Amino acid sequence: MGARSTTRRFSLAAKFSALAISLIVVTAVGICLFTVRMEVANYYQELLNHGITIADATSRNCEYGVYTGDESTLHLAVQGLSTDADIVYVAVLNADGSVLARKVFRTSLDIPGDLHGNVASVSQVRHADYVSNGDGERYLEILYPIATSQEGITDPLLQSSVMEPKIIGYLRLGLTQDGLRKKIRQLIISTALFTTFLVILGSGFSIYLSRKITSPLATLKAATQEIAKGNFDAPIEIKTTDEIADLAGAFDYMRHSLRTYRDQLVHDAFHDVLTGLPNRVLFIDRLSHAITTAKRRPDFLYAVLFIDLDSFKVINDSMGHTVGDQLLIDFSKKLLTCIRPDDTVARLGGDEFAVLIEDISGQGNALFVASRIKGELQHPFTVGGQEVFITGSMGVALSSAGYNSPEQVLRDADTALYQSKAHSRSNFTVFESSMHTHAVERLHLETDLRRAIDRREFVTHYQPILSVGSKCIVGFEALARWHHPERGLIAPGDFIPMAEETGLIVAIERQILRQACMQMKRWLELFSGNDLSFVSVNLAHKQIRQPDLVEFVSRTLQETGLDPENLKLEITENVLFENPESATSLLWRLRDLGVKLYIDDFGTGYSSLSYLHQLPINGLKIDRSFIKRIGEGRDSQAIIRTILTLARDMDIETVAEGVETQMQLAHIESLNCIYWQGFLCSKPVKSDEAQALIVV
Repeated sequence: MGARSTTRRFSLAAKFSALAISLIVVTAVGICLFTVRMEVANYYQELLNHGITIADATSRNCEYGVYTGDESTLHLAVQGLSTDADIVYVAVLNADGSVLARKVFRTSLDIPGDLHGNVASVSQVRHADYVSNGDGERYLEILYPIATSQEGITDPLLQSSVMEPKIIGYLRLGLTQDGLRKKIRQLIISTALFTTFLVILGSGFSIYLSRKITSPLATLKAATQEIAKGNFDAPIEIKTTDEIADLAGAFDYMRHSLRTYRDQLVHDAFHDVLTGLPNRVLFIDRLSHAITTAKRRPDFLYAVLFIDLDSFKVINDSMGHTVGDQLLIDFSKKLLTCIRPDDTVARLGGDEFAVLIEDISGQGNALFVASRIKGELQHPFTVGGQEVFITGSMGVALSSAGYNSPEQVLRDADTALYQSKAHSRSNFTVFESSMHTHAVERLHLETDLRRAIDRREFVTHYQPILSVGSKCIVGFEALARWHHPERGLIAPGDFIPMAEETGLIVAIERQILRQACMQMKRWLELFSGNDLSFVSVNLAHKQIRQPDLVEFVSRTLQETGLDPENLKLEITENVLFENPESATSLLWRLRDLGVKLYIDDFGTGYSSLSYLHQLPINGLKIDRSFIKRIGEGRDSQAIIRTILTLARDMDIETVAEGVETQMQLAHIESLNCIYWQGFLCSKPVKSDEAQALIVV
């Protein structure tokens, strides 16, 4: 892991204050230094002017003494300077720089000696700083020329003259700089105090201003942090009228927009977009709360109604999804009128709805609500200017079962709903524990069914089809049987409905078709010259709808080597007449392969006899229900006679199914039926047993 950064962060206010104070300090120090410099320069100039003035007066007094070389006169002239506190020494020199007279007013002072060099060139006033070797003090020394009054002298201040003076000597004057140093100390102290005061005042003012300026920014920062945390409810209040206030206003507008967007997202996350009802997530949350309450309060009961609209897909397919959506909206409104305000109606998806009824006294309350919903569905819905009738099936799960999770409640309510749909639509069923057991068994069966296809556990059994005239076996009907590795042979009624519901029937019947074609090919080769000539295979409803059905049949015939005329495909009439145009096209394509086509269970559907003439069929199979009633009355015999007459008129074959007695066989023989099959000859048997029947 990387080392944590130890860099210290400074706030904007601290940075602003530090910058302001730094500027104040630099400015104040600069002003003070400039002031000290100016004051020192002024004082120095004053001291110099003072010295020149004294030197000018003294030089006039010494002019005669220098001119005559009278030292006493010179001593008297310089002795009067002792009263001036600024003068520390004075010396009078002749023109060649030799000292004529001098006076030192400080004993520790070490003054320079005689002037050396070309002193004749010194024609103007000179001054310079001088450091004494004796006391180390700094002095201002003025060298002032002494000129004869007859010839004039240079003006020391204006530095101009009427005529060139004649230098006869020099006056050396030393002035102390104690006053200057004192002045400097006073200036330093005063400017330091002033600077300190200015820094303190400026710092306080800058801190005040920085807080005044950055306080709205801090407020804005805190507000943005709350927004980042998802708190969009607290408004941003900035009491200024500057650009920060404009920025705060923009952030507040963003906060309001985010809150609106959040609320919409939350609503959409827990509600159905189409109907506005709670969705599955919110319903499960409320159901969880009801389960928790029921555990705390034994007297608290609740119920869940699982509702599914019957044949809703027909509405969408026939009238369009727009009408279907409007129907769902209207139905959701009707559901709300059937419950109390504290109950919950949710759309779980598609045409599935759920109702949570809380704090009820017992099962009667739940059944009352279910009855109200059922009653509302008896009235038509007006959608798109037309009336639409629709029914709904319901499953009811009661809290008395002692549920621990919402999934268990919905599971059982859905199981009860499935029972309603399986037995009587447009009704409601209360869940019982046996339903769950059946559902588990059904799940296991479906799982085994899927595995059975991959493991090829389905085998073909064959039921003989005999000629009424010759009494010989002329063909077999191939029927699917499931040989379960643990449960043994499973009856068709136990797995065919599930296979049709799940769509697995397509894969099963394709396996059966291939097995039947291969077996018939072997039998035809083994029993050549026998009356055996065809195998008959059923095509399920979902297999008919497969777009590659014709191609699969053709490929199977090619791969097994069976001649198409030895294969008969049986199709129920209900499948054919659901979509006559599509069915006719399919039958012609199959007929073009050379196979024969039979209508199975004829007489139980709703076929149009006039349309039947247009189908390329080769035969009809009379349903076993008519054969079974032979001898019970004249109606069944009339129906069989009508079917046989129709077949003769259409020049197609007929097969009587379910012949179990000699009387039934004698009756169909008297009516000139061509083929028959049934338990009177044999039940469906395995291929080796069927082969034994052929030999006989």
